[in-house]
Amino acid sequence: MDTPIGFDVDLDPDLFSLDRLDALYRRGVESGNAGAQAADPGVERNDDPPLIPLQRPLAEEVADRKLQVWFRDLLSWAPEYGESRDRVLEAAGVDRSQQLFNFEVNARIFSPEGPVALHADPESQLNVGMGGRNTWHFSWPSGLSQEEHENLLHGGHFLQWRELEVWQTYDLHAGQGCGAPPRWPHWIEHPGPDPAISFEIGYFTADDVRDRKVWDVNWMLRKSRFVSPRPPRESVRKDRVKHRVFDAISLATRRGSEFRGV
Repeated sequence: MDTPIGFDVDLDPDLFSLDRLDALYRRGVESGNAGAQAADPGVERNDDPPLIPLQRPLAEEVADRKLQVWFRDLLSWAPEYGESRDRVLEAAGVDRSQQLFNFEVNARIFSPEGPVALHADPESQLNVGMGGRNTWHFSWPSGLSQEEHENLLHGGHFLQWRELEVWQTYDLHAGQGCGAPPRWPHWIEHPGPDPAISFEIGYFTADDVRDRKVWDVNWMLRKSRFVSPRPPRESVRKDRVKHRVFDAISLATRRGSEFRGV
């Protein structure tokens, strides 16, 4: 993907019914792989929303208060969603012959009218509506400053609101999806009377990894008072040096080993 895309996909609706997700929530909450938090107050998130324990069925909880319910790393504890992941990748035209890194397979439920504030993701994303409406508004990565790009993996995932021209809106109903390359800023609405259910896949391509390495090294350079590090793809030579720096730090810290040598 060079720009966001839309696609249709046929997934088993029973896997995404509120009753099924309610049972899944009870399984996942004990291991920390499922939880609930207050919905964002609007298009800007100033503080991390508080976690909220849920006692009643999810259908009642999301109807009575503005919530976001999340299920993360699904395939590690709910492998029945593996076929859905593969169908989404195929529908979105993802080349499975290439190596993909850091797969994340998540699901979320949103109360009606509960927004998700302006943010950007450092990885490629595929998102499928499986209930209600999930309305994604994308703008260009150029709407972020270099510092914001550098901070995405360092606590800067959510962004200060600014008026951004909308490149494309995808109003997803059940079985409709959209995808985006890394770093396209977006915010999400969930209009209508029904809870919105979203099935989401994140991953890095090799190109994503190499860009990420440059942004991460630039973040360290700026912290060291190097005022204007050059962003990815402006200098092949400088990018290669930063790739090696990232790999050396990864080896020393034993972090990010899956990206080493890419």
